[in-house]
Amino acid sequence: MTTPVEEFIEEARAVTIDEAAERLGLKFTGRRHEHPQPCPVCSGRDTFSFNTEKNKWNCRHGGVGGQDAIGMAAHILELDVRRRAGFLEACSAVLGRDIPAGGERETDEERAARHARLEELRMRHYQEMAEREAGQNAFRDRERQKAQGIVRHAAALRTSAMCEGRFYLQQRGCGVPDDEWLRIAPDLPYWHGTDDRGQPLEIYSGAAMVAPFIDPAGQVIGCHITWIDLKAAPKFRPVLFGLTRKGVEAGRAPWRAGDRWPSRDDLDAELYEPLATKKMRGTKKGGLIPLAGAPSARRWLGAEGIENTLAFARWEDFRPDTFYFAAGDLGNMAGPADPSSRRAHPTLRKKDKNGRERAVMVPGPVPLFRDGGEPDAMVVPDHVDELVLIGDGDSEPVMTASAMVRAKARHARPGRLVPIIMPRRGTDFAAMLAGHPSAFSYDDEVKA
Repeated sequence: MTTPVEEFIEEARAVTIDEAAERLGLKFTGRRHEHPQPCPVCSGRDTFSFNTEKNKWNCRHGGVGGQDAIGMAAHILELDVRRRAGFLEACSAVLGRDIPAGGERETDEERAARHARLEELRMRHYQEMAEREAGQNAFRDRERQKAQGIVRHAAALRTSAMCEGRFYLQQRGCGVPDDEWLRIAPDLPYWHGTDDRGQPLEIYSGAAMVAPFIDPAGQVIGCHITWIDLKAAPKFRPVLFGLTRKGVEAGRAPWRAGDRWPSRDDLDAELYEPLATKKMRGTKKGGLIPLAGAPSARRWLGAEGIENTLAFARWEDFRPDTFYFAAGDLGNMAGPADPSSRRAHPTLRKKDKNGRERAVMVPGPVPLFRDGGEPDAMVVPDHVDELVLIGDGDSEPVMTASAMVRAKARHARPGRLVPIIMPRRGTDFAAMLAGHPSAFSYDDEVKA
């Protein structure tokens, strides 16, 4: 015959992670089965999580986890389950009722000491989080100031004596807007990696098109930089390479403009890597790149990139009733996806840690809306009654289609039209209007 304490323990062992999480006051973060969050003991941003489908919990910071609610309660309440009293207190926490008569309990002194220890940990973590946030805010402010300085010291592209920006846009099939949002800098350095003294390394410097990121109030919060090389068709941007971590470990020297290109063998060995010739400084989240027209317009039209928007604007002759913009990237246009809408890619596969091939999971078409904090995507004001979203046909089609549908759903409002316009598969509107391929081929350049 079992005793009340033994029955109490068996009931506690049958409690699911889902039930225990609710009794312990953990957060259900709206991510279907997986619920990441700061650890109540170890803090951090998302170091702790529990999964209601797999009936598992895990704390990455503490290096512990398991499939039992008792262990989860012991972790977040700082209970020692190796002691009978600690084990029974954890059982009590997941059941939400007192330990039966005859079961060992913490003494009042032990409970007070444990609560004091938990409070001390929490206060320490709050202080660490406040210091970390202050540091991040300071870094963000410095980056915004640098971005504002770059924009401020660049000349208006339309009227500047420098012709590189106008020629670049024309060669890319784009229209050149009359507005002064776009700017041109004569000699902007490109930094990548560090030198022998650990200082940032300038590997290139040249003409660059500069565009501001603005927030809903019209304040400059960042900038987008496109380096230009009119001799490098078809993209008309310089070809740059960076030394990778593997290259550093192999003792290779940093690559600088003017050096011979890395060999195909070195690229295949990942000793060097091709570098993007577009960069963003400051903050883009919640902002957008203004290109032509006034934000007060009731019709807005924008793409992920500057060139795609300006190519379409050229095609429709820069309508005076339209504000033309670029989002900077698909993530800023569409925002995060609701994890429950995630789906398997129909063809793309990748190997897991056990070497088994699995489908690549694609963020779904349903937007995730979160309360508070900075916006998760560009902000479209309520006065806009037509938002035209321009897609990119040379990006991965399934992920792009999902993001475009998600952007439409995120920015939809009663009475607002949100059409999506896509170019031919495998290209974009800039390449279509320029009349040349949009892709750069290393092998073609070497053969040439």
